Amino acid sequence: MCLLLCTIGAYAETRDLLSYDHTSPLPRGEGAMGCFLRATIMILYCQWSVRRLAVVCGLLLSVSTLAWGAPAPAAPLKVAATIFPLYDLVRQVAGPAVEVVLLVPPAASPHTFTVKPGTARALTGCVAVFTIGHGLDDWATRLAQEAGVKRTIVTDAGIALRRGYSEHHRAGHAQSQTAAHDAVDPHYWLSIPNAIRMVQFIAEVLAQLDPAAQAAYQQRAVAYQEQLRSADGEIRRLLTDLPRRDIATFHMAFAYFAETYGLNVVAVFEPSPGKEPGPRYVEAFQRQVRAHKLRTVFIEPQLSEAALRGLSQDLGITLRKLAPEGGVQGVESYIALMQYNATQIAAALRE
Repeated sequence: MCLLLCTIGAYAETRDLLSYDHTSPLPRGEGAMGCFLRATIMILYCQWSVRRLAVVCGLLLSVSTLAWGAPAPAAPLKVAATIFPLYDLVRQVAGPAVEVVLLVPPAASPHTFTVKPGTARALTGCVAVFTIGHGLDDWATRLAQEAGVKRTIVTDAGIALRRGYSEHHRAGHAQSQTAAHDAVDPHYWLSIPNAIRMVQFIAEVLAQLDPAAQAAYQQRAVAYQEQLRSADGEIRRLLTDLPRRDIATFHMAFAYFAETYGLNVVAVFEPSPGKEPGPRYVEAFQRQVRAHKLRTVFIEPQLSEAALRGLSQDLGITLRKLAPEGGVQGVESYIALMQYNATQIAAALRE
């Protein structure tokens, strides 16, 4: 098109010049020199017009190429994860080309989390939400549906889940012995061997969502699994040859961690996250602490320990933090989170 316009413009200018009747008398007052100058100006004007038209056509061609000729860049893949440890596993596999959204801030607990309008807005453009499931973050399924996200993915594939979980997370249902016996402990990410399986599953799901990047996802998953194995070995060495192996926790979050690394959770303060225990439960907790001669009870940054402060003085115990979902300053990755928890436990059991 631009070439055609340039040709037409050059032809028109040249035609005007050549159509001048050289046999006609010169205009009054115009001599031979004036005619020469006028002809020269016309030639220069013709050349300038062609150049000017060529530049304009070139600009039009560039704009048209950007607007219509070149394909629009594809929007980056966007997914979400409910809690910080899972979020970090997903982003480690996904890489910088994928936008990963965290729904629950690290300082909040998924047990007591309240969905806000901003939480739903964060899911705009997401194609999937990665969850833990089993009552911990079941609210994410409804949230995803309301936001138009087609897939909610529980990341427990290939993991031996613990049953007989004593806490009950589903609001509106009374806890019973049968429910407690059948309930699944959802804190399976607090075991690095489980996290290694989660990473492989995440890579497979991302490859389904974005087949063109399958090799990249798998490559990052393999590399990250090596980092996880190295961290797992460090934690095992740290927790070897402890003088004591019994611990008490604020709520029943560390059973997978204890099972993996040879510890025993012998007392739990809260039967359900965010709900203060009754008198009988507190009495049973005190008996267990004294019977096992515990010196430390582990609290969590996401849950209020106000009810335990006074009790800790009566029992002569210290309070240390463990962080199942993060929320500790300077702990900015899943591996750092697991190392922090192991260090806290090792220090307490060596006192």
